[in-house]
Amino acid sequence: MRIVYVLGTSTGGVGTHVRALARDVAAAGHELGVIGPASTDEHFGFSSLPGVRFAALDMGTGIGVRDAALILRLRELIAGFDADIVHAHGFRAGFVALLATRSLRARPQFIISLHNRASGRSLRGRVEAGIETLLAKGADLTLGASTDLVARAQDLGARDARFLPAAAPEVHEIPADAAAATRAGLAEEFGFGPEAVLVLAVGRVAPQKNYPLLVRALGHLGESSGETSRTPELVFLIAGAADQNVLDEVRRQYENLAATSAVPALHFLGPRDDIAELNAAADLYVLTSVWEARALVLQEALICGQAIIATSTGGTTELVGDAGILVADDDDMGLAAAIGELAADPARRAELAARARARGAQLPDEREVAKELVGIYTELMPSQVG
Repeated sequence: MRIVYVLGTSTGGVGTHVRALARDVAAAGHELGVIGPASTDEHFGFSSLPGVRFAALDMGTGIGVRDAALILRLRELIAGFDADIVHAHGFRAGFVALLATRSLRARPQFIISLHNRASGRSLRGRVEAGIETLLAKGADLTLGASTDLVARAQDLGARDARFLPAAAPEVHEIPADAAAATRAGLAEEFGFGPEAVLVLAVGRVAPQKNYPLLVRALGHLGESSGETSRTPELVFLIAGAADQNVLDEVRRQYENLAATSAVPALHFLGPRDDIAELNAAADLYVLTSVWEARALVLQEALICGQAIIATSTGGTTELVGDAGILVADDDDMGLAAAIGELAADPARRAELAARARARGAQLPDEREVAKELVGIYTELMPSQVG
């Protein structure tokens, strides 16, 4: 089969997922093309994958009059690949790819993968809802990275909607001495003691990740820190790139709290390529997002055997199950209580870590997801062989 992936700008989960699919589907003997921004290729290296052809197309983020030229160019690229299947990832890529494929003389099968829900409000919200409906009704198949996305597509009239997980990248086990070295380096950099409880959050500092919830929880922890001698020193680390405006606002929120009470320490690490080591060095893992489909960072935390506290939104509840503590995405007091409970109870942390590791061992890996997807492609193209 000849398959083309279309995606927009990405530096995180969507690009990671598509790269793994491109690698493994091409390795299975299919002709694979990827169309997306040059910056996305620079980040993920699609053009360096064996058997994968990449074509650069900057899609931008907004909808406007320039989209007509963008759609025509995408149409030319898809026709040049002579694609049997066009598989777009995300709303923006899906919108332009659907319009581009509709006007092709030999129309390929069109698949849309949804990795996020529409979150716009007012006029933007109405536009996004219209695009959601267009994609649901126009795609030959809609794939959702969480079951709520599948249900949403079905409600909007999708002719065929199914769940397909985005699998976590392979996580290598970190030796105890390497984890200890990472922790020692962090302790030296940030000045915390050997008995401190290290709490890790991984994810871009952006509105979806809801770090103001974490900061408010830190305020409650600061208020209760003197109530019991069982409360250990808490140190919070956030690893990930940042939207500068959001980062500045979160820092201001934290500094205002720190100016009036003894809140736990909070440090921003920026982008890191040693997430597995950070997971191994930390005592707790926290995810505060307002919504997630199937967060790759959360899957990594499960595989690493972290004691997890996460917000019960989107696909997180079904992903974590009983392998962590779940709180509402607006419950800062509940989040603080969960952190305080686990910080003071190493045995409970160890229990949740064991559950997380067992849950992580059950998750499908990238090759298993790619194999399932090739089966779906074959189903859509029954006359194709191999």
